[in-house]
Amino acid sequence: MQEIFLGVMDLQEAKNHQFILKGKGTEVILKTNGKTCTTGCKVTVEVWGHEADAEILRKHFQEDYLKHVKGHEPNFENLSQIFDPSATEVICQACGAKFAPTTHECPDCGLVY
Repeated sequence: MQEIFLGVMDLQEAKNHQFILKGKGTEVILKTNGKTCTTGCKVTVEVWGHEADAEILRKHFQEDYLKHVKGHEPNFENLSQIFDPSATEVICQACGAKFAPTTHECPDCGLVY
């Protein structure tokens, strides 16, 4: 079964997601990787899932994200924008404003790039 990388997160947060998803019949795998994970006071792990569960995982993590930004209306299209200094115009990931990348700060909301 093909695995997909979901991200690196705090061990306790990863275990919470693992527990919730197991209750929904979906498995996530926690792995340690010396290049991406940390030990000591803050332990982080890689979180992996099965490609066949991609839609379930996407929905779960999107709902979790929305729970943390309750009261705000995130625009997922803006969040996926990349600041390209060679472009003629860029879109702010925070507010969606369009501006020239000659400045490294959004003129509307002040997000620093």
